[in-house]
Amino acid sequence: MMINKMSFKNIGLKFSFIVFTVFLNSCSVFGEWWYDRLDLYLANYFFEYAEFTNDQKYYIRKTTKEYKKWNSNSELPKLKNLLLEVESLDKEDTIKDIEKIIIRGRLLFKNNYSFFIPHIVILCEELTDEQVSQISSKFENRIKEWKSSLEKSKKEDSLQSSIEALSRLSKFLGVRLTKEQKNELKKLYPRLENSRPDSIKNQGIWNTEFISILNLRKKVGFKSEITTHLHSLFEDERNTGNEKVYYQMIAEVNSSLSENQRKKFKKRINFLINSLDKIIKNQK
Repeated sequence: MMINKMSFKNIGLKFSFIVFTVFLNSCSVFGEWWYDRLDLYLANYFFEYAEFTNDQKYYIRKTTKEYKKWNSNSELPKLKNLLLEVESLDKEDTIKDIEKIIIRGRLLFKNNYSFFIPHIVILCEELTDEQVSQISSKFENRIKEWKSSLEKSKKEDSLQSSIEALSRLSKFLGVRLTKEQKNELKKLYPRLENSRPDSIKNQGIWNTEFISILNLRKKVGFKSEITTHLHSLFEDERNTGNEKVYYQMIAEVNSSLSENQRKKFKKRINFLINSLDKIIKNQK
């Protein structure tokens, strides 16, 4: 939740963020109504990249429906277990404990994305030159938007947004940070680095290689090469220094929660868990 959206690669981690967002909305807003439409949300996400034929759209919709069935049976119970672990946090938990939970969350993201890789490969084999061009243009426009946004922002704004993201997450989890708690977090500001320029650069490199591979989709070895490249979305390219600061921020908030704050926090997490239980039950 703390990762800057600009570091999400177009087809992979952003997709995972969408899935997780739908999960949270499923639990907190409209319950099963959201989850019942998960396959439609994901199909529409893929449709953003090119003008697909009716057969291709049918294949995408079929795949997202299969994904939802797999997800409800396999991944929702894992998400519930992750929330149970979050609910069990107390003042004694360390930065290492926080890191373990976040790593488990990332593994959930990876598992969900990996489901789609063989289907994406099949779809890529059938792309036309025009569709590859459309995907390339989509990538280029997104990079331009990010660069424009970066030029308008200041480093301080980027660092401030990290703290605001933590504050918003705390509110979502039923906890409003006090002025003192926010001030303690501000002491960690100087240790954060602005990784957005590198994120944009790495995104551009990945995009360029992806399009180059697509242009060779009729040659021997394409399946293996595109599969490897899609899996490379999860190579560890995070800013280690920033990761440690984020862990410390979360640990700082966790250890400083008052009895009333922790009570509200646990109540919120239990609500999410109970809502997930209902969704899992209704999907069977």
